[in-house]
This record gives sequence, structure tokens and C-alpha cells, in this order.
Amino acid sequence: MPTTVDIDNDLLDAYSRAVVTAVDDVSPAVAQIRARANRARGDRSGQASGSGSGFVIAPDGLIVTNSHVVEGAAHVEVALQDGRTLDAEVVGDDPATDLAVLRVSAGGLPVARLGDSSAVRVGQVAIAIGNPYGFDCSVTSG
Repeated sequence: MPTTVDIDNDLLDAYSRAVVTAVDDVSPAVAQIRARANRARGDRSGQASGSGSGFVIAPDGLIVTNSHVVEGAAHVEVALQDGRTLDAEVVGDDPATDLAVLRVSAGGLPVARLGDSSAVRVGQVAIAIGNPYGFDCSVTSG
């Protein structure tokens, strides 16, 4: 007869497999976003920079990121998981929802499949996959 520890271990293993599967499915479409903006006069460096994560939503180069990542950017570049770094153009920006859409000149990109947010329930486990610091991927869940 299984013990409580055995049942807990089985549940944790199933949870871990679910997270690993999600990372395997989505991580090829995750990108690091790097934005540079000219700073105000008097600043010695002349440029401000920031970074964040995004994900490819169309194989022809559309990428979703946060509006605050590209806000005021004079130049945006995207680092893809395959090692390429591409210049990006901001084609949509909605600060109210903190979403922005970028376009890169590339084709055949891996795409993150979007889910149906109306099916999500309070208390469900969420998995966040990103690349804000240039690592292969960062993952958190809970």
C-alpha cells in the first residue's frame, strides 16, 4: 500500500513532468528583448537600456513583449533561442495593458501556441518562461 510520502512524490514527479513538457514546448519561441533609448541631455552615457522577455506568436516574425520593455526605445533587438540577434520594429504598443508587438525580419520561427484565458481558473498552476537576462531560459511556476 502506498504511503503518503509515495503519493506526494508521485504528485511532485507529475508536476515536474508537466513543467518540463511546457518548457520543452514553449522555450524555442522565447526571446530576449533588448531596448536602447537616448537619455536626456547631461547624462554621460547617452543611452538608457533595458531588457525583458518576449515570445514569437507568428512564424513570420511577430513577437509579443511588455510595453514597459520597449517604452521610448530608439532601437530594439531580439535574441532568439537559435543564437540569432535581429533588429526589431515596434509595430504595436498598448501601455494600458503593458503589451507591445514587435516584428523581426525572419521566417519559419518557432511559435508559442496561445491558450484560452477564459478557461483559466483562480488557483490553477501557472508557468512563466522567459529570457530577460540572456540565459537560455528562466522558469518559475506556482
